[in-house]
Amino acid sequence: MFSKALFKQSMKANWIKWVSVTVATCVMLAIVIIVLGNLGINNIRDSLKNVFVQADQESELKEQAVDGYELYITSADTYDVLHNSANTSTIEKIITNYEEEYNTLSSQGGVSQEQKNQLMLQVAEKYAKIYAIVADEQYLTSFFYNAIYNYDNYDGTVSSYDAIIDLAYIDTVYDMAYQQYLAQTPDQENFVIMKAQMAKDIAYTALSKRIELGVDADFESLALEYMNLTIYNSTYETQKSSGYTEDECLMYAVSAKVISNTAISTYVLWLDEFEKSNIESGLVSTITPEQKLDARNYACQSISDQIPEKVAEALTELGNMDMYSLIIGSIFYRIAGLLLPMVFVIMTANGLLAGQVDSGSMAYVLSTPTKRRTVAFTQMTYLIAALFSMFALLTAVSVTAVFVSGGNDFAINYGQILLFNLGAFLTMFAIAGFCYMCSSLFNRTKYSLGLGGGITIFSLVCTILGLFGSSVVPSAMRIEPMNFFNYLSIITLFDTNEIMLGALDYIWKFGILLGVGLITFIIGVFRFEKKDLPL
Repeated sequence: MFSKALFKQSMKANWIKWVSVTVATCVMLAIVIIVLGNLGINNIRDSLKNVFVQADQESELKEQAVDGYELYITSADTYDVLHNSANTSTIEKIITNYEEEYNTLSSQGGVSQEQKNQLMLQVAEKYAKIYAIVADEQYLTSFFYNAIYNYDNYDGTVSSYDAIIDLAYIDTVYDMAYQQYLAQTPDQENFVIMKAQMAKDIAYTALSKRIELGVDADFESLALEYMNLTIYNSTYETQKSSGYTEDECLMYAVSAKVISNTAISTYVLWLDEFEKSNIESGLVSTITPEQKLDARNYACQSISDQIPEKVAEALTELGNMDMYSLIIGSIFYRIAGLLLPMVFVIMTANGLLAGQVDSGSMAYVLSTPTKRRTVAFTQMTYLIAALFSMFALLTAVSVTAVFVSGGNDFAINYGQILLFNLGAFLTMFAIAGFCYMCSSLFNRTKYSLGLGGGITIFSLVCTILGLFGSSVVPSAMRIEPMNFFNYLSIITLFDTNEIMLGALDYIWKFGILLGVGLITFIIGVFRFEKKDLPL
């Protein structure tokens, strides 16, 4: 089944081609990996990405400033409505009834905690309903009721009742903010709690200032000042906790304050414009919720909001693109790195069988006691061994180059580079099997080269064209119809993108490549054994 002499003869006849192709491919791969590692090719991509990240962060900061400002104003106005516009006589009557019932129970031998709670429940419900109606919030009743009924410091006297109402208002703001942010980001519990607490703090400050300064105070200016100061302080503390220097903390804090002030000023300007427009149109002068939302969107928009959606998507995709994966995985290993091994395989596979038959040297080989099956099996073994040793050396060079470029800190780790080399070997194994089969089918090299070499080069060309339509190319440069060529090439089964993403779909594709190689090699051996030779 195996001829050592024939194997050595094949090695002697093809060693120059093997060495040339192997050395050239190894040198190219080493240069690509080391040069890319030193250039930091992803820096441009990261710079573009940082522009959008910074813009989104600024947009979020603007939203925080505008929302805080609006909540501050709304908190103060709502508190005024609750305390100044409610039906005072009705409230006083409720409190008087409560005092009478409480005193009656007390004169009968004291009030149990259960009686006190039940009485408090009735009063709280009545009081809360009044405030809920005035505030025009249908779900405010339950919030007020819970806040009042569960207030730990309530001592059973009317004198602490105003404090209860104030705290109920603050708790209501927290609960409303919590529900609002929870609906927006249900999977970020800590973020929701933080935002709700911020709303509660702002409402408490608005309440305190309102009581301190009275209803005639300029709360618009006060709200602007408060929000700018809040963002300045929070930004300073955040940067300080992150290890920045004092100057850097001040710089970031001032920048955040400027962004906050600009956003709020823009928001107020749009509200004024909407109000003027309403008056000029003969409509109500009150700003609608839709107009408030529009004003907020105008004030908080980022760069990505100002450019066309498709352009934004394309730039975002470009910012997320892995240049190392594109150049090393898709361009080198699937195209440039296969070109020279393909040339070696086409020439060698053709020369192992069809070339010797065409030149007449096969008659000399078969004139010895060597059987056809032994010849075919030995030539197949040589071709596989030559490929295996070539990619084993290529693997060693690539791993060394990755180590020189930073090891696991390199964009492509050792596991991925090993899978790249395995995939490249299996791809060439399948191509070698096909070329070997063609060499066994024909007795003329022109036919063997025409079919085996032609289809092999056709696959490579289709892979090059299909690259421009594949998902590894950003949509801004992608030509979707070109993806059709990927379906015409066996190299498509060598999916480097799946390897980089950590998916496992490449396993069954590798299995198909291995199967194609085994089947075509076996067909080649049996075909050569059975066919007629012009000896």
